[in-house]
Amino acid sequence: MNDEIYLKRLGKKILHLRNQKGISQETMAELINSHHTQIGRIERGEVNPTINTLRGFAKFFEIEIEELVKV
Repeated sequence: MNDEIYLKRLGKKILHLRNQKGISQETMAELINSHHTQIGRIERGEVNPTINTLRGFAKFFEIEIEELVKV
């Protein structure tokens, strides 16, 4: 799987998990110490999130980082 496809799948997974929690991109950004525009770019698969951002997502969603990045 190429990087572009992987990032889009990862973004969709993060979007799905965020929607399950019923929170906005703004709230998510505050909770993981990011910016809402960055959350949107990650969810659209436009950027490669940093390991710290991925750790923040995993912690918030209460899953292991390995589970988050497995798409």
